[in-house]
Amino acid sequence: MRVSKYTPILASLSLAFASGTPAVAQVHNMPRIEMQSTSVNLGVGGQSGNGILRLPNLGTNCAYPFKVDGIGAGLHFGVSNVNAGGEVKNMTTIEDLSGQYNAMQGEATLIGGAGAISMKNRANNVVIDLQSQTQGLALGFGAQDMTIKVDAPPANAPHVYVLEFGFNKNRVGEESRAKLAQAVSAWKCRYANIELIGHTDTVGNDKQNLELANQRAEAVRDYLVDAGFVPTRIATRTVGPSEPLVATGQGVRARSNRAVVLLVK
Repeated sequence: MRVSKYTPILASLSLAFASGTPAVAQVHNMPRIEMQSTSVNLGVGGQSGNGILRLPNLGTNCAYPFKVDGIGAGLHFGVSNVNAGGEVKNMTTIEDLSGQYNAMQGEATLIGGAGAISMKNRANNVVIDLQSQTQGLALGFGAQDMTIKVDAPPANAPHVYVLEFGFNKNRVGEESRAKLAQAVSAWKCRYANIELIGHTDTVGNDKQNLELANQRAEAVRDYLVDAGFVPTRIATRTVGPSEPLVATGQGVRARSNRAVVLLVK
C-alpha cells in the first residue's frame, strides 16, 4: 500500500490538602498541576516533592508525574508540609513544563497558611499560577527558584495509520480497532492534532462514494472521541475515489482503497 503521500493549557484546580479541603473549585479542560513536598526539613533551598501534571484539555485520564525542588524556599520556621497547585499556561508540549522557575509576582500570603504566586519557566513562556497551603509554624509559601522535571518519555509511535474497511461498509473492523488502540495509547495525551481522510475504491458513483468516505471518517472519529480524545483535536475530510491509495482502473474493488488515513499532526 502506498501511503508515502501522507508521510511528510488552569484557571483553578481541586487540590487535596492534608486537611482534606480543596483549595479552589476545579475547572475542566485546562492544564493544571498538583504537587506536595516530601522532605521534612525546610531550609533556604526549600523542599523537594512530587507532582502530577493533568491535561484534561487533551483527553480523559491524561496525567504525567514530575519531580520538583525548591518548594517553600525562603521559609525557615518549621513548615512540615507544603501543598500547591494551579493553572499552567502557554504549554505546547509536555516537555515544556520541565525547567527552572522564578517568581513573576511577589508572594501573596493569606490567612491560615495559604498563599499565591506566579512562576515563569526561564527556558520558555510557560507560567504557573500557584496557590498553596502550608502546615507547621510558618505561614505563606515561597518558591523563588523552583525546578520541575516532568517524566514524559518521547513518543516513538507512527504518525500515519491506515484503517481499511469492508466493501460498502463503514463499520470499524477488528484489525482497524487494534491500530486505533495503538494510536490512542500513543497520542491521546500528547500535544498533537488528528486529521482523518476518508477514501473509497472506484466502484459506484462519486456522490455515493463521497458519502461513504465521510461515514467511514466519522466512524473513526467517534471511536477516538469514545476513547477519550477531546473532539476539537480531530478534523475530518473526504476524498472518496479521487485520491486512491493504490492506482486502479474504474470499477475495481480494492480493499486498500477502502480506507481512512489517520494523520498525527
